[in-house]
Amino acid sequence: MKIIKLKVYQLEIPFSLAINHNLAERKKSEAIIVIAESDNGFMGIGEGTPRKYVTEESLSGCVEAAIQMCGQLTNREWDDSMSLNQLLDTVSKQPMAEQNPSAWCAVELACLDLFTKFREVPLWQLFADVPVNETFIHSAVIPLLPLQSLDPLLSVVKSMDMQFVKVKVSNIEEGVSYLSHIREVLGAGPDIRIDANGAFSASEALAFEEGSGVIGISSFEQPVAKENQEGFKQVTARGMLPTIADESMCNRGDMENLIRDHGCSGFNIRLSKCGGFRESITLWQHALENGFFCQLGCHVGETGVLAAAGRHLAALCRDVRYLEGGYTRFTLESDICNEDIHFGYQGRAGLLEGEGLGVTMNWTALEKWGTLMAS
Repeated sequence: MKIIKLKVYQLEIPFSLAINHNLAERKKSEAIIVIAESDNGFMGIGEGTPRKYVTEESLSGCVEAAIQMCGQLTNREWDDSMSLNQLLDTVSKQPMAEQNPSAWCAVELACLDLFTKFREVPLWQLFADVPVNETFIHSAVIPLLPLQSLDPLLSVVKSMDMQFVKVKVSNIEEGVSYLSHIREVLGAGPDIRIDANGAFSASEALAFEEGSGVIGISSFEQPVAKENQEGFKQVTARGMLPTIADESMCNRGDMENLIRDHGCSGFNIRLSKCGGFRESITLWQHALENGFFCQLGCHVGETGVLAAAGRHLAALCRDVRYLEGGYTRFTLESDICNEDIHFGYQGRAGLLEGEGLGVTMNWTALEKWGTLMAS
């Protein structure tokens, strides 16, 4: 079979609630959508969510990169998964793919979705005969919000009895007060972790840990700026909490540096940030082999396409410390998928059924929120 057409869309969907953290204030989601069509009538969907403050990518740059990479994959034949992987490798190892991981994530995912739909198997089954995990527990994520917006969100989190909660923080005094309020409302049960998105210096991060010690926090994600490797190492060595590298780890080189320097305790693997499905599996395995834990994260504003991909990735990963994703119904004005890829009570979800990603395109929604850039 071969791909005869790859369409690239630029996608912007308004948030139902403005999402804030230390590095960005967002009122709409920005993404690229890639549609792959084969000569035997199958179609695959992929998504990438470029975030400049994470990988230095721009939406327009990712669109252009995706268009160029799509051109290298059309009208190239493959017969099986081995030849498909070989074809994908001819592009994924190029500087363009490495410099535009979100663009490559969208292109690669569209190809994998297409092929597994042709094979009539779920996407995870392309990589394993049986899943590592069949049930999943998602985290709630609480952004920086004024109290009048925070309390209604906490009511939802409490009503769903969410077991894991991540809280965004950016200021020592206000952040500790914010956390205290959240713990008081949610009670002693949930595992609460914090994410500073690089808001603090090393000394400030250590002071924040000390100030929030009585609240009961399980881990500290990205306490210092991604450029501050020495500061990250100090917080990891001197602090009370396990640290998680997010913006500081976007690729294999970043991970190697942090492993060598003992610069963190664990890593946040995100499909779009890390350059797609196959590379995310590789990074996950490398982290565990070196004694580091992983959480499977997501970018705010992901549609059901990346949410489904994250669930398939979680099915293949050992020792998932935390799992994020599936927030479309809570964050976006609408989705572009017909299926609702969400979690239920306590954040629980199961394996996705169906072929490929298990999602289909809502063309009306795509036409409303997307702009076709190349076909």
